[in-house]
Amino acid sequence: MVNGELGSEEQSLARRSFREWARQLMDCRLCRNLTLAAFTAILAIEVAILIPSYRNYEEDLLNDRVDIASQAIITFINHSRGRDITGAALEALITSSPLVGVSLSRAGTEYRAGETITTPHPANGLLRSAPRTPQEMIDLSWAAEPVLSDYEVLARVDVSDVPSELVAFVFRILGLSLLIAVFVTAVTMFVVDRMMLSPLLRLRDRISRAGEDAEHPLKYLTPAGRCDEFGDVEGVFNSMLKQNAAYLSRLKLLNRELDQLLAERTRTLRRTEQELEIRTLYDQLTGLANRSLFEEQLDRHFSDPDHGGGEEAVLVLGLNDFQALNGLAGHEIGDRVLQEIARRIAGFSANHGRVARLGGDVFGLLVGERARTSVDIEVRISAVIEACQRPVQVDRKTFECEVSAGVAVSGLDGQDARTLLSHAEIAMHRAKKSPSQRVQFFASELGDQVLHRQELIHSLKAAIENRQLQLYFQPQCDRLRRNTGYEALLRWHHPTLGPVSPAEFIPLAEETGLIVKIGDWVLEQAVATLKGWSEKGFTGRMAVNVSALQLHDPGFADRIAVSLRDKGVSARQLELEITETALMQDIELAMATLNRFRELDLTLAVDDFGTGYSSLAYLKALPVSRIKIDRTFVTGLPDNEQDEALCRTIINMAHTMGCEVIAEGVETEAQASWLALAGCDELQGYLLGKPGLQGFQGTADADDS
Repeated sequence: MVNGELGSEEQSLARRSFREWARQLMDCRLCRNLTLAAFTAILAIEVAILIPSYRNYEEDLLNDRVDIASQAIITFINHSRGRDITGAALEALITSSPLVGVSLSRAGTEYRAGETITTPHPANGLLRSAPRTPQEMIDLSWAAEPVLSDYEVLARVDVSDVPSELVAFVFRILGLSLLIAVFVTAVTMFVVDRMMLSPLLRLRDRISRAGEDAEHPLKYLTPAGRCDEFGDVEGVFNSMLKQNAAYLSRLKLLNRELDQLLAERTRTLRRTEQELEIRTLYDQLTGLANRSLFEEQLDRHFSDPDHGGGEEAVLVLGLNDFQALNGLAGHEIGDRVLQEIARRIAGFSANHGRVARLGGDVFGLLVGERARTSVDIEVRISAVIEACQRPVQVDRKTFECEVSAGVAVSGLDGQDARTLLSHAEIAMHRAKKSPSQRVQFFASELGDQVLHRQELIHSLKAAIENRQLQLYFQPQCDRLRRNTGYEALLRWHHPTLGPVSPAEFIPLAEETGLIVKIGDWVLEQAVATLKGWSEKGFTGRMAVNVSALQLHDPGFADRIAVSLRDKGVSARQLELEITETALMQDIELAMATLNRFRELDLTLAVDDFGTGYSSLAYLKALPVSRIKIDRTFVTGLPDNEQDEALCRTIINMAHTMGCEVIAEGVETEAQASWLALAGCDELQGYLLGKPGLQGFQGTADADDS
């Protein structure tokens, strides 16, 4: 029983293996195609063989039937030799043979029996092409031959059993062909399986697993055990795996390098973001918060319901004449002074976001976070200003700093940071213009002034567009009261406000930048006027004031040169008056423009001398031909000893430097006499002539003056 069970189990395993193999073959598209192709080819070959075999077999069957009939006829004739042939004998012949009809003829005698023969076919011809009756009979004829005793024989042979035998033959052949086709196909597939399918499936499995496990390509290397094309394919696949392994190793190395680079770039990006955040929120020079962070911190503080109920204020401080310090000591020293001032201001706030550098030399600070009265705020503001005005020492040099401050009180002057900051800045600018009060609190009248200022700016722009500005000309004379030239003075007559003082709209034009367009118009009108005067015989000069913005414009000198050339006016007749303050704002750029003026042969004068902060060293280097004493020093002459000393010093110093001197604001004979005796070269003022629209009238006018 055990052996029987083992045999049965082995048979079961064999059947399962066969079924698995068959299923594997059927699942393989290539195998199915090969099987179908092989099976079809074998069947086609067998059908090609079957068709002629069928025909030959049919001919053989017919020949057998005809041979039997012919032998029966020959035997019948031989037995009847010497005797008469009777109808009964012929009937007996038909009964004993495949014949169903017969006719024997010789020497005109015919013996017939059975069915009538209609279309005899030669017995030695191709029988399967002979015509047949509906009952599957063939009519044949035999010629007179010795074998037939010279009888001509006609016979109808019964071949009705031939089709059934042919059908049986066909079925036998087809069955055999199918068996052969199945056998050959099975053998072919076995060979294909061993030679192609199994290696192909194994290779496909390796490729699939290698594709799914791309990180371990060498794991799927196998030796190429065949010397045919499959061996070549496996060798190529092994080479590809090795190449992929090399690429993978290189890729891993590149990935590690890329990860390191990405990590480094990420760290750099984070540092850059932090630096950008710092640049966005903090001032780079002082480290204080900038305006944006300052406003944000103030808004957050004021919106906090727990920030306290005491008095609070926004303080804005600005250094006075800091541009002069930059011009005299250099920007590096100026930056260090700003850093020291920032450090001092920062000491008054525990929150770094509530003290800021608002721009240039302007700082902001929230004061009085715990103050209870306005007196406390004033005390703290005084402490801040006192700290800022202490001397600053840089590289063993001491620098004095004056501070102007503006204050906007929370709740009184505004509720939000932007409003308070704006009002504090307005108050600070007011403090800078005040000769005595360096600390100004914002008040309602300041708001009215701001509104008036905005309206005046709008009107000034309209005045430029509508040509409402005019040039007035005030004569300048020598000590003998002879006319030497004119100064072009700008005047503005507002349609509703009436005359607007130059002291009001000129600083406004400089602050807004409108002075550049106004200055170009003034120079154009002055040169055009000079052209007309020159044609009338005028040989003197015309003085035109130049602002700081014009002086620092690189294209300003070229525009003057073009205007003079177009009008045909000599550059020596045009004198440009420049203030000390304009010179000190940017010494290097100013010097470049002044040197360009000298190349054009323009005459230069320093206006309002003594009121600014110019250095004698710079003044000596400037290409200046004339120095103008400010009217504030002329007003006290001849009774004020200090004014006398200052004017005499300016005149002597100017002559020593090779410059002429002109005094403005001369309104009395006593002033004119003192200046003439002191050596002043020229005079200008109401005593000698008020500004007017006409100016030079002709040569006679020049002689009279």
